Order: sequence, then C-alpha cells, then structure tokens
Amino acid sequence: MSKKQQALILSAPLFGDVHPKEQHEFNGFPCSGCQGNGWHWKEDKWGDRIKEPCSVCGGTRKLKAVVTIEWKADS
Repeated sequence: MSKKQQALILSAPLFGDVHPKEQHEFNGFPCSGCQGNGWHWKEDKWGDRIKEPCSVCGGTRKLKAVVTIEWKADS
C-alpha cells in the first residue's frame, strides 16, 4: 500500500546572517491522542456516556508539526 510522507530537504541559505532562522509547517497528521476521532468517551455524573473533545488536538482530529531551523556557525 502507498504511504504519504512529508520531507524537508535542508540547504544553507545564501544570506545566513540576514535570515538565520526558518520556520516550516507540515499539517494533516492524524492525532495520536484520539487516533483521529477528535473525541474520547467519558461518563458524566449520572453515568451516561458522553463524547469529550480530545485534549491534544482540541477536536480537530489533525495535528501539525512546526519545524524551526536556526543556522549557526559549525564549531
């Protein structure tokens, strides 16, 4: 089966002293907290089952990765 994979290829910037930091966002990852459901089953004070939004993704069912790159001199 095919698998979608996101990648970031690094190359040093031309003007590293002007732009020493970069930030990239990768989105569309299924939430690992709720397995992409967006909620968890909980019981209220009367014992009824209710859906509670996931505390990891906030109910959106997806996560994004924010990658920050800081360019420094190699020592």
